[in-house]
Amino acid sequence: MKVEKKVLEQVADYLGNYVYLLLDPQTRIPFYVGKGSKTRVLAHGLEAQALTASGDESNGERSRKLDAIARIHKNNLEPEIWILRHSMGPEYTQVEASAIDLLSSFLLQPGDAARPLAHLDQLTNGRREASNGHGIETLDNIVAEFAAPDLGVDGPPLLLVTLRPWVEAEEQAPGGSVRSGYGFKSEWLNAKGRSEFAAELGDSVRCWWKLDQCRMDAEGIGHVVAVHRGVTRGLFRILPGTWEQDANSRRRGFQVSPVLDGPLFDQVIGNYGFRTPARKRGAVTPLTYWLGPQRLTQAAPENL
Repeated sequence: MKVEKKVLEQVADYLGNYVYLLLDPQTRIPFYVGKGSKTRVLAHGLEAQALTASGDESNGERSRKLDAIARIHKNNLEPEIWILRHSMGPEYTQVEASAIDLLSSFLLQPGDAARPLAHLDQLTNGRREASNGHGIETLDNIVAEFAAPDLGVDGPPLLLVTLRPWVEAEEQAPGGSVRSGYGFKSEWLNAKGRSEFAAELGDSVRCWWKLDQCRMDAEGIGHVVAVHRGVTRGLFRILPGTWEQDANSRRRGFQVSPVLDGPLFDQVIGNYGFRTPARKRGAVTPLTYWLGPQRLTQAAPENL
């Protein structure tokens, strides 16, 4: 994986002390658990064989790992690198040992659906508070976020909606429909096609907001963008004439249709998304008017 030096430095600082998995891309089964630090990333890049210092693994372990990587390379493939936990202190050694114990205790089966948290419903406790943003993710996705270019100057005005992790909460939505929840699901980062989750992502951005509809109309904002971890994830057209107001909260919502291709999609989403400006410290509202870098403002709620 070839990465620009600037991006590599950012990724290294972000990872700090980390524990990672190596997966065979053909079976999607992990064959190695290792630990490393940002100094390994800075010195050796993102090469699977070099993420762990040789002194932190026995000669036998290293030999078996390199043999497995060589077999994968013979098929013109690369091992998948998943970061299990990062930004840790000395406890990363214990996290590595726990992961080895866990994966060594159960029979793992090949599967096409292998991606971080793809089978979270197998557990009766799906809570992951302890990960605190440092949980499992593919290294490719982490690099893609840091490599995402800034959202460009040109283009129409947009409403940016910053989404937090997904919350299961069945409730009424504009148009008489019912949404199952709101937010951003971690598995969407690894989905191959955006159409797979477009409906749920659209439900997340279309309601219910303390939003000034008059300001939206005056600025000519006709599209809403889902933003997660500072990167654009989905683009939706606001359907004219579909605005509604919740009778109890007086918050507003609207109906949307997903934009999955075309010039505007390429400009706002593209292959990996675009990085949005950092939100102001202490900002409460998840809404931001994107009117170009020189006219970026938090979407202040209307007087209710």
